[in-house]
Amino acid sequence: MRAILLLLSFGLMADNEIYIDQTGNNVAIDIEQLGSGNLIGGTDAISGTMTAAVFNGASWTLDINQIGSSNKFLTDGIYGANFTGFFEFDGDSNEFEFSMDTSGLNGADYIDFNVDVTGSSNVFDIDLAELSAADYADLDLIVLGDSNDLTWDIDSEYYTAYVDIFGDSNTMTLTKSGYGASSSDGGYFYLDLNGDSNTLSITQSSTLAADWLKIESDASNSNICVIQNDGGTSTSC
Repeated sequence: MRAILLLLSFGLMADNEIYIDQTGNNVAIDIEQLGSGNLIGGTDAISGTMTAAVFNGASWTLDINQIGSSNKFLTDGIYGANFTGFFEFDGDSNEFEFSMDTSGLNGADYIDFNVDVTGSSNVFDIDLAELSAADYADLDLIVLGDSNDLTWDIDSEYYTAYVDIFGDSNTMTLTKSGYGASSSDGGYFYLDLNGDSNTLSITQSSTLAADWLKIESDASNSNICVIQNDGGTSTSC
């Protein structure tokens, strides 16, 4: 918490609200909220109404723990390479919106991104470098619970992603794009799925690159759609 006090300008309002506008390199930020109805967002927010938080810097770490239900973590701009993120959410009906260098102007290479979810009816929307590749991304997601909604949009070369989903009636949409100069510049995505009535849509469309996908599933009454397209004719399930 000492690093937060020195390097952030934020206010604490009722119902555990934290507003953040961070600029600087080599920073370690650790935030923990316990209870329900907690909010993390931007400095322009007012009590009870959120705007997205903004983080600018390089070679830094963000550790968020929200333990409870109906919590929100909203970001509109996270910028800087060599970023490590640890995000833990325990509870139901939480909302997580994470956007990193979606304009493609700042760079977002060497990302180590870890999300651990325990609970149900949570919503997660993760956008990584939609207009410019976040190269060398290492992405790990563990979900334990039911009726969670996960959306990933990744533009990256040389990436690895490990996703474990254990529960029923979960929905995940992964859209992965990027450009590689050779067939070795693609990415590896591993999915371990256990549960019933899950719906998954996975699209890998890296240009001139080789994407790898491995699925291990113990699921019933589920719908899994996989599309791989390296510049050929588009298709759908």
